[in-house]
Amino acid sequence: MCTYSTPKQVIVEDKPTGRKGGIEPDLFCIFKGFPFWIEIQRNQYSEQKMQAKINLYEEFFFSDEWKALHWQPEERSPIFPSVILITPVRYAIHSEHIRIIQVASIHELMEKYKSSAKQQRDGKPRTSASSGGIKINMT
Repeated sequence: MCTYSTPKQVIVEDKPTGRKGGIEPDLFCIFKGFPFWIEIQRNQYSEQKMQAKINLYEEFFFSDEWKALHWQPEERSPIFPSVILITPVRYAIHSEHIRIIQVASIHELMEKYKSSAKQQRDGKPRTSASSGGIKINMT
């Protein structure tokens, strides 16, 4: 990540719920001005297990507890972080409420957003880099 930009508010093994059994991302950071929870999955899990993990993020989203986390901007509305899943495997997981980005590496993430930002500048139709309605320009 630092190759592209120094992340801020880095929290390793973040436990924002403060309790076992909730979401436990490997990393939280604000990268290029946007908050992210990062899950690094080097082992292959079943899609059911991965969807259960996403369901925990959705439960946390609906709890509204995230709105009071210390890194939330004071001058703007609270922002729920996108979830970056770094894995060599593509899982058929989804959420109607949170943004999930599946990539094999941060380099792949940056390449996806660099090409989509270039398409926007060139006036070409944009293809979504991931599911969800939130668009992020990371260049």
